[in-house]
Amino acid sequence: QRGDAEKKKYRVAVLGRTHKVLAPVAEALREARIPFRAVELEELSQRPEVLDALALAHALLNDEDRIAWLGVLRAPWCGLSLTDLHTLTSADDAELQRRPVAGLIGERLHLLSAEGRAAVVRVLRAIDAVPRLRFTRPAISLGTWIEQVWLMLGGAQCVDAAARANLDLLWRALDALPEGEQDVLGPALAAALDNLKALPDPDAESECGVQLMTIHKSKGLEFEVVIVPELQAATTHSNLKLLSWLERGLAEPDESQEPTEFLVAPLQTKGAEGGGAKKWVDRVYHEREVQEMRRLLYVAATRAREELHLYARPAYRTEKNGSLTLVEPRESLLKTAWPALETDVRERFDAWRTTREAQVVDIAAAAGNLIAVPALERGTLLYRLPADAPVGISGDIAPVVEPAIAGMGQFYERHEGGVLSRALGVSVHTLLEELARLRAAMDWDAACAALARMEPRIAATVRGSGVEREQASKIAARAIGIARKAAEEPVGRWILSPRADAASEVRWAGVVNGRLRTVQVDRLFRAGTEALSEDGDVWWIVDYKTAHEEGLNLQNVLPKLREIFAPQIEAYAQVLRNLRGKAAQVRGGLYYPRMMQFDWWEI
Repeated sequence: QRGDAEKKKYRVAVLGRTHKVLAPVAEALREARIPFRAVELEELSQRPEVLDALALAHALLNDEDRIAWLGVLRAPWCGLSLTDLHTLTSADDAELQRRPVAGLIGERLHLLSAEGRAAVVRVLRAIDAVPRLRFTRPAISLGTWIEQVWLMLGGAQCVDAAARANLDLLWRALDALPEGEQDVLGPALAAALDNLKALPDPDAESECGVQLMTIHKSKGLEFEVVIVPELQAATTHSNLKLLSWLERGLAEPDESQEPTEFLVAPLQTKGAEGGGAKKWVDRVYHEREVQEMRRLLYVAATRAREELHLYARPAYRTEKNGSLTLVEPRESLLKTAWPALETDVRERFDAWRTTREAQVVDIAAAAGNLIAVPALERGTLLYRLPADAPVGISGDIAPVVEPAIAGMGQFYERHEGGVLSRALGVSVHTLLEELARLRAAMDWDAACAALARMEPRIAATVRGSGVEREQASKIAARAIGIARKAAEEPVGRWILSPRADAASEVRWAGVVNGRLRTVQVDRLFRAGTEALSEDGDVWWIVDYKTAHEEGLNLQNVLPKLREIFAPQIEAYAQVLRNLRGKAAQVRGGLYYPRMMQFDWWEI
């Protein structure tokens, strides 16, 4: 460390040939609590805090995801011991192993240890607050919703500044998923996280401290101290390539020719002698790799301004007589530097070998005096919040100023019911879209008959979201019933009938409140100025809302629901007017097929 009076940079760089070489260095620095900056070193999806948050997201969206629930209970905000996890999930009972963990918690909570019960109760209190959170803030985006549940669990007390920065990247990635919860349960999330890297530790200064990066990333930089570990790490390339190719420049190209030529040499058939062309191409390619290795070593060595430290673990073999012999390195940075380092390496190896052989002799001489000691079970360092850690919505959670824009009734319908409500909503939207398409080519009776044949396909889709078979069949049958009811009542027929410029699940991109947004409208068409009117030039934007049961007090409920969803519909109208002109007449509507209600207004 250097005093502030010196005002001098002092940076220590650990340069690795690959990310794999640097990974154990990063882990050791974390264990030693030494802050460091890592340049595009770790995958965001592999960070522990991100894995815990993703487990929480999957558990909230799918009660059947046993692995995710175990992850939530094992995460630092709960820290359930392996013994308690075994007791809770009934690992010795085959029947209970097939049941969701969420359902077992209430039944088997009393079987846990006192510390385990306190931790699980705290988690249950936070989970129980989730429906209220979705109800009071229905326009909240997916990432912000998961973050607030994470805060209620005490997640912020379990991470440092670097982990919090990585989680901020995750929340933004979840917010950007086009289909929200559906994408979390599918492959879209992995694709969204694929290219995201963990951020550098904000506590590590760029002008003073430790930095980790590959040798390639260090080009053009200088550091006071440079450390290059694992010089012996070999290159990874296969000698059995179907084709070997090489591009080289021509010594005297004609004006009609390209300045380079491309040579291709195929692999010989099994049993045949290797072709001369392939041997020559492979040899030239190998020479280029050797030159590249020399260049890398030169780059690493010349990054140091004051000190350069090279580390290697040379290989050795054990001879028949038990002696140890140093083995010359294979293709690696160590082999490149071998002419300069061989003497020092051999001297250090001989010293180590002498010390090791002396230790073996001492152990053999004392073998008769050894006492067998039973093996100790290796302990597990368990991180857990204190039992009295508070639970609740943190006061520093910023309110959602601008609700995310999305279609398919995504804002309010998921406030309760989790994945089952979502599966029903998506199924109804799919069936209404298909019903509108069928109605364009056939009458209502034929369209409804064709719609009924979709039930197995809908059930299979619901199964794909993590719902058990029996429940998926019930949801599919219920969705078919809701769609058929819409096809039998006047408003549903009016919305789904063919008419001018009609479209279902239409996507637009436009500027809303100064920001570029993508929106998705459940149903769009042109009709008259009033509901159930036929011809006209008024644009109707209709969103389906499927999470509301029959029998509610409509006089009280519908105005509250319009207040919630009006900003969403009006945002759609703004994009529509950007496309069709500012003077376009627009009506917004909310269609509740389960309540058989249609609420509309002029925008």
